[in-house]
Amino acid sequence: MLTKEILLKNFSDEDAKEAIKVYENYRLAYEKDITIFTSSFCSPNIWSFFEKYCNKNSLLIETNGIFDESERRMISFNNPYKLDYPINIIEVINKSNFSKLEHKDYLGAILSLGIERNKIGDIVVKENRAYFPIIEEISSYVLSNLNCIGRSPVETKILDDLNMIPSVNFEELIINISSLRLDNIVAKISNISRAKALELLESSKVLVDYVKTKDKSQELLKGSRVTIRGKGKYIIGEIIGETRSGKKRVIIKKYI
Repeated sequence: MLTKEILLKNFSDEDAKEAIKVYENYRLAYEKDITIFTSSFCSPNIWSFFEKYCNKNSLLIETNGIFDESERRMISFNNPYKLDYPINIIEVINKSNFSKLEHKDYLGAILSLGIERNKIGDIVVKENRAYFPIIEEISSYVLSNLNCIGRSPVETKILDDLNMIPSVNFEELIINISSLRLDNIVAKISNISRAKALELLESSKVLVDYVKTKDKSQELLKGSRVTIRGKGKYIIGEIIGETRSGKKRVIIKKYI
């Protein structure tokens, strides 16, 4: 069984509080042999750690963020009978014909109701609608109180048909790069100098497969997910050839 001491060695001080809360869920499910769901949507470095290092035959650990490639996910411990996650999906419809709402508008309006950020998952915006998973027990509060965003009236409802959930869209880019070192990739896809890329790495603003890293020389593989705070989220695709100067031509998928 994972110990708290080993757990804390894998997390910074800023992430330790969240990690310990999840650890208590893990420990209770393990010791009592019961199903436990986290009471929040965990950040990617938290859920990926438990999914990767604590998933044993004796204790099944799974995650769910509703959307494909979700960053924020609820964790289930010891759920062999596939009980439903205590999650609702809320659809928010912008009823205004004169204003276009963006991701930040929806998020700001939800948080202004006093909802903690970890009680909702990722927000996906499609045209005049937004969709987000929320902890089941507080969904009715949001339905009752989220009536407008700025000056735009909105309608909210629980989305029962999961087939109506939109998929994530990507913008496909092709970059030419000398190597798949992390600092090279960050500089290229962010359109900044390598010096600025190193600053992002040193300030812990870069995540590879949802884990913060400062290793500038790390070689990325096809399928690696790179999140750059303030810049975007990307998936490393295939190498499709080389330029005359010997640089690799790499497909990059950017989340939009």
